[in-house]
Amino acid sequence: MLKYHSSSRFYITDAVITIVMVIGFGFIGVNATENIAAQISVMMVTTFISLWFVLRTRNSVVDVGFNEQFMVVNYIFKNNKARIQYENIVALEYIAVRRGPTLNKIKFHFKGKTELIRFRTVAHGADFIDFVKWLKSKNDTLVISVYPPDDYMNHRLQEEYGFNYRKVPKID
Repeated sequence: MLKYHSSSRFYITDAVITIVMVIGFGFIGVNATENIAAQISVMMVTTFISLWFVLRTRNSVVDVGFNEQFMVVNYIFKNNKARIQYENIVALEYIAVRRGPTLNKIKFHFKGKTELIRFRTVAHGADFIDFVKWLKSKNDTLVISVYPPDDYMNHRLQEEYGFNYRKVPKID
């Protein structure tokens, strides 16, 4: 049974918009010249950039579920599922950008490699603190960080886990 769940399906719309823009610029580039070699080059570059965005999106769109025993990462377009034990999770980052969705980034070890996935935040506000407590109960060595450092979530985490003041280098 899933305790927490999130997804990064919003990357699909970002990729579609980007590909449409690249194809639009390619169309403008093809129509701007009458040289056949230049037109073919622009079409090839446009095709390669579009394919690169498709492959990049294919690898980054995931559904993430947190069960009692393990974390399940379901790669939507690759038809792969990965079960990650909680002790293999290295770091969790809370990313709050001003004009975008709040994200979580998890770094974990899987099959001898360190993997990194980004997805929409699992919970907001006090619910995120509960999620961190639950995750810390599964893995004590988990490193939690907040970006930007002056975000309110950093203060709330410090209230929960103690205030850790940063060392300021001395300027002579």
